[in-house]
Amino acid sequence: MKKLFIPMIAAVIALSASAFTMKRTVGYFYEYTSSSTAEADITNINNYVRSAASCPSGSDVCGVLLGTNRATGQHPVTSEFDAEKAALWDSQDSGSPANGNIQMKN
Repeated sequence: MKKLFIPMIAAVIALSASAFTMKRTVGYFYEYTSSSTAEADITNINNYVRSAASCPSGSDVCGVLLGTNRATGQHPVTSEFDAEKAALWDSQDSGSPANGNIQMKN
């Protein structure tokens, strides 16, 4: 019994710590408005606007969830978008979301 106690405590601590470091999928949706799948367009902030739309699942970038709520049609906050820019391209390149903030379509 004693031999199982320490590994069990270690597992509980590891799970608890990971719960605090996981990236949350909460935010406001900014839709990708271009039909281009080129890297320069996928990573261009001017191609994203605040939207209430949602995306069906697929292999092309549809949009991204970011923390700041702006009026519909407004572009995202630059610092928030820049933090996701590389992941947006990784998602398009691989055909699947690089993290829980990115939504795909088609």
